[in-house]
Amino acid sequence: PSEASAMPKPDDRSREREYGARFKKDQKFALASASLRQALQDMPELTEASKHIMVEETKQGLNIEIVDQDGRSMFPDGSKEPYERTRRILQKIAPALKAMPYRISITGHTAASNVPDKPGYGAWELSADRANAVRSILAAEGVPPGHIFEVAGKADTDPLFPDNPYLSPNRRVTITLMREEPPVPPDLTP
Repeated sequence: PSEASAMPKPDDRSREREYGARFKKDQKFALASASLRQALQDMPELTEASKHIMVEETKQGLNIEIVDQDGRSMFPDGSKEPYERTRRILQKIAPALKAMPYRISITGHTAASNVPDKPGYGAWELSADRANAVRSILAAEGVPPGHIFEVAGKADTDPLFPDNPYLSPNRRVTITLMREEPPVPPDLTP
């Protein structure tokens, strides 16, 4: 108590500044998340398709999952090209993604299957091709190539429902708005 001071030490100020910057960044990310969710809700033409879209904030970022539901696939069996309704969903969310300053990761997933892979073309290739097809549609809708951080296929290694890796919702494409540290410190001045 005798050594206590009302003036914070330099490293306390630094910690406070870092916390403040992180809070502002999280606040901006939450605002981006809310605006994307609002954009999805403002699309009455996607009401039926909206059950195929799950939006979830995670440690890595904001996940937009386009999943197979209720016996309706988003991609034809074994095809890398999506159905037209899937294409329309992607075309509708592209303007919101384009307007946001976050880098985007696109990951394709498959469900586990008892059907043997085609020779030379299996779940790994299919999941990667589907992710790349989504990237291509978003690019055609104006999402800048510089926004794309990663396009990957994970086959059936990361199921949405680990207790039943054969369920159709495990077949999905995840678009993630990346939550990242800024490339330069927030207090850096040129």
